[in-house]
Amino acid sequence: MFILFFACYAYFAQSPGSWNAVPRLALTLSMIEEQSLSIDRFHRATGDKAYYDGKYYSEKAPGMSFMAYPFAVGAVFALKSHSPHIGWVQQQGGKIVWIDSNDKITEPYMFVNQIVTLATSGLITVLAALAVYFVAIRLGAGLGGAVFGSLAYGMATPAWGWATAFFGHASAGGCLFLGFAVVFFLLSYQPDVRRDIWLSFAAGALLAWAVVIELTTAPAAFFIALYGLYNARAWQRKRLLTVCLGALAGGLLFISPLLIYNYEILGMPFGSLYKYHVLFPNMSKGFYGLAYPNFDVIIKLLFSGRHGILWFSPLLIALPMALITLWRRPEHRSLVVMLTVIPLYYLLWNSSFFYWTGGESTTPRYLTPMLPFLCLPLSLLWASSGKILRPVLLALLAVSILISLMSASVSMLHGQYASGNIVTTYLIPEFFHGRIPWLSLPVILIFSNPTVAGYNGQVALIPLYLIITACLFYILRELRKDDRTS
Repeated sequence: MFILFFACYAYFAQSPGSWNAVPRLALTLSMIEEQSLSIDRFHRATGDKAYYDGKYYSEKAPGMSFMAYPFAVGAVFALKSHSPHIGWVQQQGGKIVWIDSNDKITEPYMFVNQIVTLATSGLITVLAALAVYFVAIRLGAGLGGAVFGSLAYGMATPAWGWATAFFGHASAGGCLFLGFAVVFFLLSYQPDVRRDIWLSFAAGALLAWAVVIELTTAPAAFFIALYGLYNARAWQRKRLLTVCLGALAGGLLFISPLLIYNYEILGMPFGSLYKYHVLFPNMSKGFYGLAYPNFDVIIKLLFSGRHGILWFSPLLIALPMALITLWRRPEHRSLVVMLTVIPLYYLLWNSSFFYWTGGESTTPRYLTPMLPFLCLPLSLLWASSGKILRPVLLALLAVSILISLMSASVSMLHGQYASGNIVTTYLIPEFFHGRIPWLSLPVILIFSNPTVAGYNGQVALIPLYLIITACLFYILRELRKDDRTS
């Protein structure tokens, strides 16, 4: 399953010149080459930037840029050892432009972008998908249910597409779920001082780091912490104190880079550059661009053909039934509450945001961090379903995987190129006509960019189809062995 997910995420690369990705990598490169937090040298390459005290900065939370640093250092060193004079931006006609795939992207920049994307968004999403598997096993879903839930998250939701982009949503959601998984396993273990310290430290660190990546994960991290405290209420006071101190230590240590970053720029640890956004003045209105929940927007986020999550992952239609199945187990009712509250929070937050569409994203990208929490109950639904329901779930899984494949390969940012229902009017025509621009650099080098070479881009996906087929064949064989043994 690791190979399966890793191959799916490594095969594609979203536009490295997108406004959301540029300021993150620009901050990383500025730290490497100039030891600076300012992105003045790159600011004309993106509209997602903040202007404060005479300098331009990335208005994003810095977690992705910090995570990318060691991998970018290695990539830049490898590039400069081969050719010391490489540039990330190029002046043309007095303007600075990014190099992107339509005669605008340099291979050095694309190389660094893909390395850091796979090492952050890609790898964290892989680990989160495997965490769904292990938590589902412990919940009693069996191997079949655990595989179903893991595949649902890793391949049948927009998490696949966002795992191939240097955005923060997939990584933030992955860290959130990994933090929850650590809390879940900590609650299930017998007391052991050393293990309690390390696991509680890891839980605090993961939940805090999710906030450093995306500030909007803070309430979700708080809900997970409440879930842990509620279920640990009967512990002995000494163990509870040890775990709380361990989690606090991990949280403080891993939130400190964000506080230091804010202090270095703003002169105070608490605050955000969002309200200094250059192009979007509404970011300074309300609470960093938040007003009040909008019921009409919630309906669009769920059902509309342009933004509705259910169009991009029809499998999630089965979620209410899955939650009811889990609720029937009294020992897991607090878990059901948490798995319900986190998605509700993201829907309410997203509908309150002035720019709720996410810059014309192919999917509602602000909802991405809630996806692993939606897919975990599907494991139990599969385990408890019979001969009538399972074919329906398999069909929904297959359709959702196909839509996720189309999204990742065509584009996660349709921009002005699509209207109406994104799936039917944009993704399906583009995919089956072979217009697949966002392949990873190794694939492009092997196939010479299929859209340029003059043949259908589907040819370039054949190796991926073979990898998926081989992995699924092996997984199904192991599941059949397990069934026979049972």
